[in-house]
Amino acid sequence: MDKSLIIADYDIVSFFVALAVAFYSFTKYSEGSLGNRAFKRMVFCSIIVCFADYFACLSITRKFGSFWETFFYSLACFSFIAFSQSVLAYTNAYIFTREEALREKKNAIYFFFPALLVLLIVNAFTGIFFFIDDDFSLALQKPYIIFPAFSLFFALKSAARLGLNAQKFNKNQISTLCVFYETIIALPFIQIYVCPEFRITPFVYVFMSTALLFSIETPDGQALLSTISELEGLQRALKASVEKKTVEARERREKIERLATQMMYALVETIDAKDRYTSGHSARVARYSKMLAQKKGLSAEKCQQIFTMGLLHDIGKVGVPTSVINKPGKLNDKEFSQMKSHPIIGSSILEKVSLFPELRGGARWHHERIDGRGYPDGLYGEQIPLEAKIIAVADAYDAMTSSRSYRMPMDQAAVREQIVSGSDSQFDREIASYMVELIDEDTEYVLHEYKTSQEAKK
Repeated sequence: MDKSLIIADYDIVSFFVALAVAFYSFTKYSEGSLGNRAFKRMVFCSIIVCFADYFACLSITRKFGSFWETFFYSLACFSFIAFSQSVLAYTNAYIFTREEALREKKNAIYFFFPALLVLLIVNAFTGIFFFIDDDFSLALQKPYIIFPAFSLFFALKSAARLGLNAQKFNKNQISTLCVFYETIIALPFIQIYVCPEFRITPFVYVFMSTALLFSIETPDGQALLSTISELEGLQRALKASVEKKTVEARERREKIERLATQMMYALVETIDAKDRYTSGHSARVARYSKMLAQKKGLSAEKCQQIFTMGLLHDIGKVGVPTSVINKPGKLNDKEFSQMKSHPIIGSSILEKVSLFPELRGGARWHHERIDGRGYPDGLYGEQIPLEAKIIAVADAYDAMTSSRSYRMPMDQAAVREQIVSGSDSQFDREIASYMVELIDEDTEYVLHEYKTSQEAKK
């Protein structure tokens, strides 16, 4: 028995084994899940490998001529690469959604395989990659390396995806697929350079397909995996939708907050503009109030809340005549009564802000005194809310460090003395001590220099 007959016999054995595996898988795994369909495609490719390799060997042993021998061997190379791609498709079937798997399959069918087939047909005419020599040996050209490189690419891509999604495969599948990847990478080189006369490629591919057949899940198990995969796809879509809606909601909230803040500063600066001597007064009081709240150790949220209350503490001045606010010199009793009404007016305005009921407290009670001699309600001691106690000290500090029609700003030492002497009578002792600390830390006397809302926010 000559060597060519031995080659043909082995190819025929591989071919019939591949047919048997195909028949078994096509009948037992009839459910059309992605995994089943990908496995059937792999088995079909193994049949094509056997078929193409058999005709390549037959053309050589029967001496069809160099063109036909090269042509059939080119088709055999094409079938080897197609089998490698089918292994990638099988791996994808357990990882991708149906839409993702179909999209990658279409890319292979419509772009990659037609281009590869054209290259191999061109090779049959030109021998640019390889050709069958007159002595029936395979002559490889340098560009031939592109074909095992294709198989290498598919194997490495499959291995990478398997590694990232190993939880979606059972242990037997993982073991078999790992051997698959190693075989796809090594087999072309072994076939060409180690044993070119013995056709091991079809036999090994059919053997590997058979091994994979016994490692895959049962049809019921595959149906469950398919359901899990679809649920995961729905979960990813739901997560993406929730994330998108969350981002949109956050952006809307931020826009609303920015608009509310800008409107609030516009209102505050409008109020301050009524008093030509105290530009930026509300912004500075808000900043000092926040600093005192931080000294007190209040939460960041509470400090920001007190900052907002400080901004709006004088909002009631919109109801006080500008002539009274800007009158040079001492106010008469009627004018002083009008000025003293601004906490009540401010409280009335802010009580309509139902989402922030505490806001009105800063406006109504920032002129109350610890000894009960303040206005408008004559509260004393612990009856005065903490926020109002803080704003009262901040307001007094800014009043003493700002210009008036009847005096220049007081120097730092005099302001400090007034704060200390007012403890337990005009001011809460603890809050007054925090203001003294701020004064002592302000060695350059810069606190009084904040003039605008933007500066106060820094």
